[in-house]
Amino acid sequence: MTRLRDRLLAAALLVALLVGAGASRAHAAPRLDAWKGHIAFGYAKVFSDTLAPAGSLSVAGGVEYPLSGQWRLGPALSFNLLGSSSTRRGSVPAQLDYSLFEAALLLTYLPAHGPVARLSAGAGVASARAELSVAGGGAAFGDLTVGEVKPEFAIDATAMPRSMTIVAVGAEFGARFVPVTQGLWTMFTARLAIHF
Repeated sequence: MTRLRDRLLAAALLVALLVGAGASRAHAAPRLDAWKGHIAFGYAKVFSDTLAPAGSLSVAGGVEYPLSGQWRLGPALSFNLLGSSSTRRGSVPAQLDYSLFEAALLLTYLPAHGPVARLSAGAGVASARAELSVAGGGAAFGDLTVGEVKPEFAIDATAMPRSMTIVAVGAEFGARFVPVTQGLWTMFTARLAIHF
């Protein structure tokens, strides 16, 4: 029942964003040159349980279309290698490799003043994984593995120059919240973002 509720909530959020975007742009045909994109590289760290690793590489990219004034809407993807952690039960050692792949529809606001030039938030889906690597006795560690696709909530803030000719570089900080069976995965990212 919880899984169905999570899926329905994610679907409702995505539909609400799409309906809002469609209503505000219904009077104008989309222009190809209005689309903007970005790529980002950096670091991601997940907080999940006592075995959560120290963090590792995060790569992201996305596109967006202007809705009106200071608002943008578009999809974003990211892949995060979150690192590995070791554990032992009895005499058997094991290793867990954490990763998170996610796709979100983000609504972006461009503030006119202040250090933050972009604020993005939205809903999406995430594939959370904690894969077990063990020589023998893997059944003893079954409660530690994660391999689930769940809804997520995403938020990003980017500090960058507001005047962009062709390319602008900024510092992007984000958070993702993914409710897996064992509890809430909270992932924080710090990335160098290139907007074009």
